[in-house]
Amino acid sequence: MHTTGTDVSQEEIQQFIQASLRAIVRAEAQGRVPLRFTGEGVAVWETFRNALTAADLLALTIQDVGTAMPLPFDPRAWWPGWPDWKLFTQDVDAAEAWIQDALAYTSLPTDAYLRGEAAFLGLSLPADDAVAALPSPEPHEHWLELPGTGGWLAYALCQRPDTRLYLWENFTILCGTPQEMLFAGLVAWALNAPPRTALPIKLDKDLLAALKDAPRYDAVVGRRDRHGRRDLRILHRAGKEPLWI
Repeated sequence: MHTTGTDVSQEEIQQFIQASLRAIVRAEAQGRVPLRFTGEGVAVWETFRNALTAADLLALTIQDVGTAMPLPFDPRAWWPGWPDWKLFTQDVDAAEAWIQDALAYTSLPTDAYLRGEAAFLGLSLPADDAVAALPSPEPHEHWLELPGTGGWLAYALCQRPDTRLYLWENFTILCGTPQEMLFAGLVAWALNAPPRTALPIKLDKDLLAALKDAPRYDAVVGRRDRHGRRDLRILHRAGKEPLWI
C-alpha cells in the first residue's frame, strides 16, 4: 500500500521502521554509528534499560540517527501526515523480531541489500542492461532523476569504476511516493552521504511544480514508461532529449 495523501497506515509505519532498522544495523557493522544492536551495545542495553523494551530501543535509535540524517530516518520532515509518536507505540514482540531480521542484512553486498529494500518497499527497479546503457555524467554535471526509480540510477552511476560522482552533489532525485523517498534516502545513506547535509531528494508528484524556479540540468534521466510522453527538453541547458531507460 503506497500513501500519496495524508493518511499513513500502520503497515507503512512498520515498513518504515523495518527498512530503517536494517540500514542502521548495517551501519553498526561498518563502524559508522554507535553499537546498540550488536557487540557490546547489547550488553550495555541489558544493563541500563531498566523498564525499557526492544520497541523503545528501536524507536530511540531511529530518532537519534534521524537528528543528523532526517532523510531517511525522520519521516516527520518529509512524509506527509506522519503521526509523530507512532515510533514509540510498537509491539515489543514485533520489535524483537525486526531486530533479528535486521541482523541478517549486515553481511549482504550493498547491491543485494538495496535490491531487497526496494522489493520490500514495493518498488520495481529498472533492468540492469538499461541502466548500463546510460552514459556517465561528468564530475561537474548535475543530472535530474525523474520519479519512478527512487535514486537507483544515481546509485548505479556513482558506483561505476573510475567515477568521481556524489549523489548529494551530482544529482537531484524526484520521487512520486513516500516509499520512493525512503528508498532514495536509504541509497544516499548506503553511499555514505555526509550527516546534516540537505539531500537533493524531493517528494513531489507534480513534476512541473517540483521544477518551478529550479535550475536547468545537464541531463534528465528516467523511465520511458513513466514519463516518455512528456517533452522535457526545456529542463536541459542545451535542450537535449531526456535519457530514457
